[in-house]
Amino acid sequence: MSLNEIDALVIDGQRVSLLEVLRHARNHRILTALQSKTRQILIERYARTACISVDLEELQQGIDEFRREHGLLQVAAAKEWLGSHGMTLDDLAEAIHDRLIQAKVEMAVCQDRVEPYYYEHRLAFDSAEISMMEMKEVGAAWEIMFRIKEGGDFHSLAREYSTDETTRQAGGFFGEVLRLSLSPADAAAVFGAKAGEVVGPVKSGDKYRLYKVEKIQMAVLDENLRKRISSMLFEEWVTEQWNTLDLAFPLWDQLSITNLLDVNDNGNAV
Repeated sequence: MSLNEIDALVIDGQRVSLLEVLRHARNHRILTALQSKTRQILIERYARTACISVDLEELQQGIDEFRREHGLLQVAAAKEWLGSHGMTLDDLAEAIHDRLIQAKVEMAVCQDRVEPYYYEHRLAFDSAEISMMEMKEVGAAWEIMFRIKEGGDFHSLAREYSTDETTRQAGGFFGEVLRLSLSPADAAAVFGAKAGEVVGPVKSGDKYRLYKVEKIQMAVLDENLRKRISSMLFEEWVTEQWNTLDLAFPLWDQLSITNLLDVNDNGNAV
């Protein structure tokens, strides 16, 4: 029987062949699934080596917490959610188990590295709340800057003259940014200013920006920042481990575009 003769699914009487599904999977899902499974195995290997495990009590607590977070405390709601996601309770337990193992591995790998990393890169985690306006010409940017120095309102001028459509209607308000998320020139201008100060023009690509610094927040190693740094370090660790693997995806090769195209209209190999 050819791939084109095997019905993978039927929608309102319309049959979809296995060949079509495999082509779709090649383009959309298979590689992601293979990479996700590789990551899981990589983490599980470390867990076994480090004698890291999840006991039944921890697993049950993890499942209960997941149900609370997703409003699934009622049995009917939980069954409906599982059905809509094509999962069984065992599937959910396995997913929660993987999540808990990853959290424990992350703690083992990164716990002692967070503070040294923070103190070495402390400035990078400073944040600022900013407003901005963007001009196409440096002369126009300087003209607006002079008007602000003479008492013009930054936000009103941004609504009238800024070419940045994403912030214009909000009077240029952009929100919170980390120092490390800005270009060196933008970071120097923003974090070299005081709250309430307007700085610029700063060249950004082929445009020029004025910034109003609404608030400056120097980094503090609180729980949220600890989690952010730990997550970042863990992803770096995963990448390092990944790069040491002798890795191949035979299924990906089997579903290569060339192989699928080497099938005639009847779904037979040619």
